[in-house]
Amino acid sequence: MTGRRRRALALAAALGLLLVLLLGEQAAAPPAVWRITQAAAGAVLDDERLQPQALPHRWRDDAATGSGPATRWYRLQRHLEQAPDDPQALYVPMLRDNAAAYLNGRFLGQGGPFADPVARLGARPLWLPAPAALWQAGDNRLYLLLKADPAWRGQLPVVAVGPESALQLAWRLREALAVTLPQLLATAAGVLALTLGVLAAYRRHERAYAWLALAAAAVAAAAYVGGVVEAPLAPPAWDLLAAALSGLALAALAALLPALASRQQQPPLPLAATGLLLAPGLLVAATAVAGPDAAGLGINLALLTGGLWLAWQAWRTGDVALLLAAALAVPAVLLDAARLPPLGAWTLAGAEPLPLQPYALALLLGAAAWRLLLRFVDTLNAVELLNIDLEALVQARTAELQTQFERVRELERRQVVADERERLMRDMHDGVGGHLVSVLAMIEGGRSEPAQLSQAVRDALDDMRLMIDSLEPVDDDLNAVLASFRDRLAPRLRAAQVQLHVDVALLPPVPGLTPARVLHILRMLQEAVGNALRHGRARTLWIEARAQPDGVHLSVRDDGIGFDPAQARPGRGLQNLRRRSEAVGARLQVDSRPGAGCRLAWVLPLSAPPAPP
Repeated sequence: MTGRRRRALALAAALGLLLVLLLGEQAAAPPAVWRITQAAAGAVLDDERLQPQALPHRWRDDAATGSGPATRWYRLQRHLEQAPDDPQALYVPMLRDNAAAYLNGRFLGQGGPFADPVARLGARPLWLPAPAALWQAGDNRLYLLLKADPAWRGQLPVVAVGPESALQLAWRLREALAVTLPQLLATAAGVLALTLGVLAAYRRHERAYAWLALAAAAVAAAAYVGGVVEAPLAPPAWDLLAAALSGLALAALAALLPALASRQQQPPLPLAATGLLLAPGLLVAATAVAGPDAAGLGINLALLTGGLWLAWQAWRTGDVALLLAAALAVPAVLLDAARLPPLGAWTLAGAEPLPLQPYALALLLGAAAWRLLLRFVDTLNAVELLNIDLEALVQARTAELQTQFERVRELERRQVVADERERLMRDMHDGVGGHLVSVLAMIEGGRSEPAQLSQAVRDALDDMRLMIDSLEPVDDDLNAVLASFRDRLAPRLRAAQVQLHVDVALLPPVPGLTPARVLHILRMLQEAVGNALRHGRARTLWIEARAQPDGVHLSVRDDGIGFDPAQARPGRGLQNLRRRSEAVGARLQVDSRPGAGCRLAWVLPLSAPPAPP
């Protein structure tokens, strides 16, 4: 749907609703056949002093009307050919103040108390049943006593007296349009104020919710004050309170309208502060000086200004909700202002003007609430879309990270394999390769005695077996490493007629037992056993292992000839032991004396040693 068509539909809907209100106002007028348009009026109940008066009658038109409370009597005549059989009723569409009715000297009822402060009916109609038994054939006299405070507020419109069945529809329609529906709108404004107040408390950075809550609360309070029949304060004070509440509602709406038109989150604070200070005070001053009607004209003028500005903004932006509210509010305010005294005149005969001001305020509040609701929904939709985009972005990033992780893991695996291959090549070069070079040198040098060659080949095989054993997964279990070493060593020692005693307790896991460190430990043990056999000429070996608080204590002890560590010539044997001990993070201790054997001890830490450079 195009913007021009939406605007046209909004205008048509607004004019249609306004026409419905006007038609309802006309339908609420009493049927012409039952109207009484002539009466006799006077300040006292004295038939001789009552003067003829055409209805409707406004007291402000009388020059003698004062500013204090006043009462006035009206005598109405109704001639019947015969007494009625069906129930009758008195229907007055709008009195503004209070009235009591008497039929043929019998009291019918009253709108409220007459004691000061006098009751005020406001826009509500007066409906008093008149039983058929009180009527008589011929002339019937109906007396109405009216009291107004101040006196210039008093008025008596066209009065209808007739069968209840003929007047009840008009009365109920008038009651619905003038009382029930505005009360429902005021209740909705109160609920809106409570809801927006809670929302404003949670979203303090968005002042639009707070302004709208204040405007809705002021509208609801003003409607409540205007609908009270028996006011607790004197009428002038009650009028000032109603004007102050209406001014507060207008100020809050004035602060809110720019935010609605421009879709800003923050209304301009100077405008809000100015409106909050000036609007209630101006309306209170107008009420005190010229009365509530002047305040009503001021409210209509403010609503008209805001409605026209809002209509221009809505037409410019194509906002249907704002255009609908403005198109309803502006004609309603214009019509309401045109019918207020002293500018206005009475409408069609017998039809009392409906107060359209509550409808205009409700429309502006509804438009503001609708706009904020749309903004809130748009925010939620934006957040949901953002979450969807964010979720998609997270999934994409996760997939990228997963791919990168797989790539890094593959690179790390290749690096580990390359490092392990390099280590194996280095170990083979230093171990097996060195032994094979020695064998080759012995053969080429003519020193190829079988015993020497056999020992060199056996050393190469032992070194190769150690390398193979170090590649077995041990899961940080040093017991498995020592058991494998004992199984490899036992046959060789038995062949050399050397006794082996292994005393290994159940050891805790030793973190960091990689193949490289396992090979270092095995070579440390192999070096210790080889030194004991070759240099110490030992006949018995003891391998022991115990777990202590500072680590695993591992030792190799023999019963050989021993030596003095302080006088020993530095050789590759002890240097290799110290280098391998440092590689696995162990502390080496050498304990030997000449003739007392030798003991090599290590303390392996129970924490993973730092990686070697």
